[in-house]
Amino acid sequence: MSAAPAESDPAPRPAKRQRTSENDPDAPSYEMDTSLWFEDGNIVLVSAQGTGFRVHLGILSLNAEFFRDMSGLALPDRGEAGFTLLHVTDSTRDLSHFLHAFYTRAYFYTGKPTHYDALDSMLRMSTKYLAQKLRSDLIKHLIMIYPPEMAKVRIHQHLIDPDQKCHSLYAIAMAREHDIPDILPTAFYFASTISPATLIQIHSDASDLVLITSTREKIINAAYRDAWGWLFQGKSMSIMCFRKRLCQGRRLNVIHRIALHPEQVPSLFLQDMPHQAERARQDSSDSESESEDEYGDENDRVYSTCLGEWRASEESGYKRMWLNLPSYFKLPGWEALLKNSQ
Repeated sequence: MSAAPAESDPAPRPAKRQRTSENDPDAPSYEMDTSLWFEDGNIVLVSAQGTGFRVHLGILSLNAEFFRDMSGLALPDRGEAGFTLLHVTDSTRDLSHFLHAFYTRAYFYTGKPTHYDALDSMLRMSTKYLAQKLRSDLIKHLIMIYPPEMAKVRIHQHLIDPDQKCHSLYAIAMAREHDIPDILPTAFYFASTISPATLIQIHSDASDLVLITSTREKIINAAYRDAWGWLFQGKSMSIMCFRKRLCQGRRLNVIHRIALHPEQVPSLFLQDMPHQAERARQDSSDSESESEDEYGDENDRVYSTCLGEWRASEESGYKRMWLNLPSYFKLPGWEALLKNSQ
């Protein structure tokens, strides 16, 4: 290859005017993409907007099944220019992202933070041109961000572009267009954490707005009822709790902290569970205190006993909510979604 593309540049570079044949003044012209123009390339793909990419049919064939058998296409001879010209209906942006995925080292791989416009373009093109490995890697990448497992939902948030607050809306659109049902419940869940006022400003689909905002209320109700129900009981569930007043006081403190930030309630799966935060707070307080009173051991025992009941109730409630998450958004259950994606 006589030219090397830029290491990572998602947008097409400034192009210059090029004629397909300098000997033919009537030949159609196109803009040459300088980042993906190889002098030894044997095929020029011209986008719908008229940008040409001179690349290698062998590399295309290696990565995308569509290009392995070009016999069914009515292609012109190479002629004096030394390459075949193929006009496609794809946008310049889509072609650029797609080709860079093959030519630019580390342009994309599963687990690399990547802009959603690039993900969308590569998904569209890999599906159309049967680039199965690229499509598979893209789907794995999206499943890392929007996993079906509750325990994994916070692990890969670093893959989300911090400038894209509406990333979940992009993901929903990609899942629908490119048949990736696995990510829909979690993507919709992320969308439900966006404030309704912001959501109305950035999303124009009325049916989605109604679904997401109404489900946000369902999630809030389920959080108080199922996930945090233990906190609102009049009596302690533990028969070993001998200091009920102390237990009630601690519960009221936790409820108060939750009430201070009602806008954060839908984000419960993206934060520590209240019992985890309370345990960490208690451990920190214990480590800072050097004094012990006559009730020190008993207080510790009372706390750990009630904490065990609280933890069990809370974890069970969270799991129940996550299991029901697809139904909140009128989707098939997790098992059906995962089965259909295989």
